[in-house]
Amino acid sequence: MDQYLKSKIIPFKGIEAFEFGKTLTEVREKLKERKIHFNQSIDPHKGCTPEIPWTFISFFESITLCFVEDLLFEIVLENKYEGKLDNGIGIGTSYKDIERVDPTIKYNEDDEDYISDAGYWLEIDPDTDKVSSITVYVPEADDSNLFFKYEWIERYRDNKRLN
Repeated sequence: MDQYLKSKIIPFKGIEAFEFGKTLTEVREKLKERKIHFNQSIDPHKGCTPEIPWTFISFFESITLCFVEDLLFEIVLENKYEGKLDNGIGIGTSYKDIERVDPTIKYNEDDEDYISDAGYWLEIDPDTDKVSSITVYVPEADDSNLFFKYEWIERYRDNKRLN
């Protein structure tokens, strides 16, 4: 099993293997060096304001990295992903256990998922009542008005220049 499938999940930061702010080029090179096959797709976001395309890289049928303006801002984990959040939540955790370790978890009717104040979204399989996916994202995604202005992107670019 690849180490990427076991990376610790870090809300508002990414996962151990891929931190938010990495560029699409950096991620593609890292995957190619390790000879990891990946699929890439683009959602042009036609009709959105502003119309800024998002790029997705998926691999191992378990990890999807989401980019805007070529910067990693969101990661979706599912299927064979084995890494966990600090509170122990991972793919397959029961909803009953989630409520016990995260009292901030609440259902989001608009997106039909569960959101935590700790910086992650969960999808729960209604048949099993267990986590089927975990999404972590940049802090700005908590406020759609702020997020979709995309002004936060410059902060990530500026941090890159400093490193």
